[in-house]
Order: sequence, then C-alpha cells, then structure tokens
Amino acid sequence: MAIKLQILTDDPKEIELIKRYWAVDESGQYLEKVSALGGIIEMAQGVTLASFIRQRCNAFDENQVCTSCAKLIEIKNRSEAKKVPARSTKLCTTCQNDQDAIAFEAEKAKAAELERQLIEYARKQSSRTVDYSEIPDNQVLLLLALDRAITPRLTNGGFTLGDCRGLAPRYVGDFVMQLREAGLILDDPSKARPGTYYWEGDEIWMLRDQVVYRLVPDAASRSAGEVIRSLLDRVYTNAEGLFNLWLDYSVADVMRYLANQCDLYHHDLSGQELEEIKSTMRSALETYSVSQLWSVVWKVVRDAASLANREYYNRPKAAATIPGKIRRNLEKVQRESIELKAWSRPDQHPVGTLGMVLGEILGVDENSSGHMVSSLVNWLTGQGCSPSAGAELDEPIRELMTIALARDVSSSVMLRFAELIRAGHDVSSAIEEIGETLRS
Repeated sequence: MAIKLQILTDDPKEIELIKRYWAVDESGQYLEKVSALGGIIEMAQGVTLASFIRQRCNAFDENQVCTSCAKLIEIKNRSEAKKVPARSTKLCTTCQNDQDAIAFEAEKAKAAELERQLIEYARKQSSRTVDYSEIPDNQVLLLLALDRAITPRLTNGGFTLGDCRGLAPRYVGDFVMQLREAGLILDDPSKARPGTYYWEGDEIWMLRDQVVYRLVPDAASRSAGEVIRSLLDRVYTNAEGLFNLWLDYSVADVMRYLANQCDLYHHDLSGQELEEIKSTMRSALETYSVSQLWSVVWKVVRDAASLANREYYNRPKAAATIPGKIRRNLEKVQRESIELKAWSRPDQHPVGTLGMVLGEILGVDENSSGHMVSSLVNWLTGQGCSPSAGAELDEPIRELMTIALARDVSSSVMLRFAELIRAGHDVSSAIEEIGETLRS
C-alpha cells in the first residue's frame, strides 16, 4: 500500500506527525497506532487527530484511481486506504466537483421550470368559475359541511387538509378530493410552503398534506360567503346522490369505530383487509344503522382478541380473521332476521360537520337504518311521493291482512312487522317474509 502525500504545512513537528500517521510497512500495515500519536502535538479541545492531519495534508491512495480521469483518489483517513489495487467506485475531487456543479445547474434549471409551470398552472386556475346553482345535491352538502368545519377559511383565504379534520370521523382527504375532482375547489401553489411541489422523474408531484386549497370563484361574481348562504336554500332533487353521500359518511363513521377498537386490542389490519371491511360495511349500511354496525365491530374485534390468546394463534393471525368474521356475522343476522343491538356513540368519537349537516337536512343520525335513510331521502327529493310507490304495496298488504284476520293472528303479524323493521328490513321485504310464513 502506498500513500502519496501533499503536505500543506511548513511546521517540522506537524510534518513529522503526518508522515508517522500515514507510514506503513511492506505488508500495508500502519506502523504506529493512532492512540500512540495523539500526544505528540497539542491540539485544540474537540479536534481529532484525523481532522488535524486532514487540515494540513492531502493524502492520495495509489491503489485507487478515478473512474473518470484515472487520477489518484483522495482519502480522508486510514480506513479508506486499500492494501492492493482495487477498482474504485469514486471520483477524484476535481471530477466530483465538476459532477456536482453539473447536478447543481440541472437542479437550478428544474427549479426554474417548476416555478414557471406552477405560475402558468395558477394562472389557468384563477380563470375558472363555477355556477353553484347547478352543482349536484351531494356536493352542496359537502360544501356546507366543509364551510362549517373550517370557517372562515373556505370563504376567506385558503385551507389545507389538516384544517378539515372536523369534517368527518375518517377519510377526510377523500371527501375533500371529491370537491377537487368536481372542480369546486382548486389548489393554490402561490400560498403553499416551499417544497410542497417537486419533480419526480419528468412529472410534478406534491406533498398532499401541504397543498393549500381554495373555493373556485362563482360564475355570477358573488362572494364566497354569498355562495354558501345561497346553498342553504337549496331544493334537493337527487335522491341517489344524497344517499350515496350518507353511505360515504356512515362508512367513515363505522371505520373510525373499527380503528379505535383495533387500537384498543392491538390488532393491525392491512390495507387490503380494511378495504374488504369497507366494502362489507357499505353494503350493510343500505339496511342497518351505523350504531348497529358498531355493535357488530365490537363483538368481532373482541372475538379476535380472545382468539389471539389461544394455542397456535397469534395476534396477526387473529386480526386477519376480522374481515371474514364481520361478513359471516352479518350474513347470519340477515338469514335469521336477528335484531342487532345499537351501540352509543363513544365520547372520543365526534360526529363531524358532515354528519351534522346530514342530520339537519335529512333528520338522520347514527341510529337511522339504511332503509329509513333511503325513505327519508326519497321523501325529501319528492321521489317517494309518486302514486306508484304506495300502489305497489297495496295488494301485498291487503293479502297479508286478509290472511291475518282470517287466522286471528293480526296482533302477532303487526308485532313481527315492527320487529323486522327494527332489524333493518324495508316495508316490502318485511311484508314478503311474513306472508311466506303465513302461507307455509
């Protein structure tokens, strides 16, 4: 091993120390230990021997050459030296500086291009407008709920996803993205913190939690406050949109409770398992209430916790059973017409402003079944008032009551009907089930 030295000091003692530090024998072993050299020259407190020597000498390893120009590689301490010639993966100082300068210029060019594109993007965004009298009913409720969650940021300035935490118990970002994708809110790069937007490959990416959003201006040039006030007088007509929004919110309400219960018992569910449960719950909410599904979650999570303590089981295996247990539990409830219990809302589990707005407009809460919400939405939008809606039930009801009176079981029939409705059945399915029982 040979080290070529470029000494930068004229002090004889320092030169002697440098040579002794780098001196090696024929086998490449250093002749003196670092600990033995430490007291030769007095150094300032906190200064190491390696850094002291590095300030007074440049050392080049003759066994390592630059991959670009074949010059010797500079080393900073003994551990970087090679005993035999080896292919280096490093550049010499000059080539590294040149490469760093090229990279710096490239980053500068990218930053300039990013700024140019963001300015152009902001210019296009600022020219957009929306006719708020034409937006769908579900987006109206979302805007009213968002305004309540972040007042006055929606109508006076910008806001981030972090500002919207009060909107819903869970999946707040998804609700906000519904408005962004609908073109009702836009992101404002001019108000975002530095570093929010960046290059990844050849595309502009963003840190979603740092993006600043604002309401798109009104096509009629009304202020944002006037727009929100006008939405309060909305006449609702889209039953499907309103019911789907209730489902979105209710899924978030159920999944927040699931997350709390899983945290309590240290169950860790994968993203795929959570998506499976979300799908199951959304389907179940078309029939049952949020509070009833909380009771299902409570039971299943505790069953999994008990399972985790059994022989040949562990917590990850037990947690993996939760999606299937929820699905089978609901299948049994439906098949056997079991009346689900309703759980009360936990103190640490707030409603969210979207739930409050849905409650005020539809008269629903966590105890409202999917069937009930569907009926209320149809009534609110005028779709439950058509003559055909009641006419379809006239004949089945007449037949059912005729049989009940003939057999003198009308009281039993009415009690069973109320039981099925409480269990989440709609009127039509409840009548059909009782009729089949009476005819069997």
